[in-house]
Amino acid sequence: MAVNDITIGQYLAAPTLLHRVDPRLKLGAVVAATVLVFIYSGWPLLAFAAMLVTLLAVCGLPLLRVAKALRSVWVIVFVTFLLQIFLTPGEVLWHWGFLSITDTGLANGLLLSGRVVILVVLLSALTMTTPPLKLADGLESLMRPLAYLKVPIARVTTIFSITLMFIPSILDQSSKLVRAQMARGADFESANLLRRVKDVLPVLVPLFVKVFHDADELAVAMDARAYGGGRGRTRLYPMKIHAAEALLTLTFVLASVAIVFIP
Repeated sequence: MAVNDITIGQYLAAPTLLHRVDPRLKLGAVVAATVLVFIYSGWPLLAFAAMLVTLLAVCGLPLLRVAKALRSVWVIVFVTFLLQIFLTPGEVLWHWGFLSITDTGLANGLLLSGRVVILVVLLSALTMTTPPLKLADGLESLMRPLAYLKVPIARVTTIFSITLMFIPSILDQSSKLVRAQMARGADFESANLLRRVKDVLPVLVPLFVKVFHDADELAVAMDARAYGGGRGRTRLYPMKIHAAEALLTLTFVLASVAIVFIP
């Protein structure tokens, strides 16, 4: 898997309809959809997946770019599927040695794997259509009531936005290190697992050193500018929720809830 294939957490600058939706509405819709995904089972889950893909296509989001996000989590999906089909008791469909596939395990494996895939698509669509700073502002606005409980909202959202902003830098640095090691004879596609692990180590060590170095420089710069965690901070472009955005979000949430009642 190429480093550039990892799209989770990366912002995609494009004039789509979802880019214009207020980040607070998108965060609320994603949270509601996440809860519903764990309620769905069977046909409702397939119906929601079809509705989600249709919505992304209609709004102009490149589906191929969204699908690439699945390449970075295919191991999680595959392991989840295997654990369910082999460890869940039920009527045995196939048996070989100590391994057996049951009907309940197969159903649970497909269900949980499908949920993971849908959640990855939701997260990718959110991060691809919302700049990190706007996403942090929206999260801070939604979490504002927690300030009465002495929760440091500004610091939490700052850490969140910095994390998202570091992702492209980490991927770019990883790509440079991989190319440099390949020029020195490293083989990242070798069938020999030990050889691949040995070739990956020279990439991970300088990558972590670079990440910690950049984080330290950022901390020093923020401290030198007397950053106070967002106290008294104003916004150049205040967030506003328009009627069309609210209607689109409400329609998506209501349609998602209605799917639960599909027999």
